[in-house]
Amino acid sequence: MKEKSQCYLFLYSRLPDYFFRCVQYLLQTSAGGSEARIVCYPQDSNAPYQYEDAPGAISIIEKKNLAAINNWEPDVIYMAGWGDKEYNQVAAKWINRIPVIIGMDNPWKGTAKQRLAGLIAPFYLKNKATHLWVAGYPQYEYARRMGFPANRIIHDLYCADTAKFRKLLPGFRKRIVFVGRMVEYKRPGWLLEAFTELLANYPELQDWELLMIGNGPLQQALQNKYTGVKQVSFLSFVQPAELVQYYHHSSVFCMPSLYEHWGVVVQEAAAAELALLLSDTCGAASTFLINGFNGFVFDSDNKNNFRQKLYTLMKVEPAELQKMGKRSAALSERITHDTWCGNLKSVLNGES
Repeated sequence: MKEKSQCYLFLYSRLPDYFFRCVQYLLQTSAGGSEARIVCYPQDSNAPYQYEDAPGAISIIEKKNLAAINNWEPDVIYMAGWGDKEYNQVAAKWINRIPVIIGMDNPWKGTAKQRLAGLIAPFYLKNKATHLWVAGYPQYEYARRMGFPANRIIHDLYCADTAKFRKLLPGFRKRIVFVGRMVEYKRPGWLLEAFTELLANYPELQDWELLMIGNGPLQQALQNKYTGVKQVSFLSFVQPAELVQYYHHSSVFCMPSLYEHWGVVVQEAAAAELALLLSDTCGAASTFLINGFNGFVFDSDNKNNFRQKLYTLMKVEPAELQKMGKRSAALSERITHDTWCGNLKSVLNGES
């Protein structure tokens, strides 16, 4: 059956590069005449992504200009969460005519608040969404408890631009890399503290380096504190295309977050053939990390456990670390642009 052109409307918060690339690929692989409009908030100063190569079929509209879509008729709507009142009004207008999808990355934890949400959701969301699009296994359980049957839940909400990050040339460097906002819950301080303590206690680890990439309120204080450690360096936010070179000259990616609903950066690092060290709260670990196979998961409530797992990775022989990196790259292909587009288009196939 020949695919027909479609009009896609995305109602987003702050638009990250990886999501824009998904939409870009969607239009490149859709029938001629297809188009997309992305309504989004102004850019975050800590992550100023650039979209200079946006094709003409994609329109990026700041939310303050939401009225620009009033006379446009989409075939499907995707909405990033249900917390925006104006977006909810757009969804309510269309829900009886077309599929309306809400994205969900909150993992099920079984808290009292979540159990209450599960009771209320079937009534609250019935005029807002026909489908939920979940990030992974931790989110699927929550979606089911919100009253959505399996055929109204689609999977793999987040997808990195893996082709951009693939390692094409061989090479190895004993360097750990952190990529993320310098904020408390991501705990960059945990990594810096553990790394410098290990250097001080184990002379054989002196040839390891640590690269911290990202902006945020903790950045300056951490730089000031560790400025005298020659193995530690800092970079502010860099565009994804520039980030590739830093991944390819590292061997371990670390995310020490106290909580992390998903973390697309994990898939990017995996695609770049890095061994992974992730918190047990990191949702992306459920898809891209097999403990002991391509890295390690640590107990997010136990700083000593984190330090021990970091030490274990730093003691791994280079050949084994490279093998872990190859395994990461294989796991990174569990979600691709093709599968992402297939999931989105599945709601247009007339299922109940």
